[in-house]
Amino acid sequence: MLVIRVLALFLLFVISVFLLWVVVVNLTKREDSMWYGGRPSALGITDGKLAGPKRTPNSVVSDGVAATHPAYIAPITFTGDATAAMKKLAAIVTAMEGASVVTLDDAYLYAEFKSKTMRYTDDFEARIDAAASVIHVRSASRLGKRDFEVNRQRVETIRARFAAG
Repeated sequence: MLVIRVLALFLLFVISVFLLWVVVVNLTKREDSMWYGGRPSALGITDGKLAGPKRTPNSVVSDGVAATHPAYIAPITFTGDATAAMKKLAAIVTAMEGASVVTLDDAYLYAEFKSKTMRYTDDFEARIDAAASVIHVRSASRLGKRDFEVNRQRVETIRARFAAG
């Protein structure tokens, strides 16, 4: 009986230390940690491009990444007016489950997606490259290491809806 109590106490201690670590990571805004759940500071367009992929394999990006990189995903192509294309993209993203558009202008869109069950937040960004007639995209999970291809599937769903309508 004593062994079980000691093991339970040890387990409680380990869990408490871990939870304290997660709190410290988030309070100190250590974005390099996979336990940081706040909004990343690297969002937006920097030097004409979206941010690159995360170090962990839970993001996809089309902007400034070699096609051989595991996080690469093709940009969304469009024809016609770039402003109309961005409005169409915004309408598609807004209609998706769990989506909340945070920033929208003629050249950039930022939205947060919350998962239904666990309420995890993923960041989705898009920027228009009117000269190339493409919309560059970036979708990344905030927490953890793996995303089970959720971000890639999200972008492919958006691409299919964009092409269809």
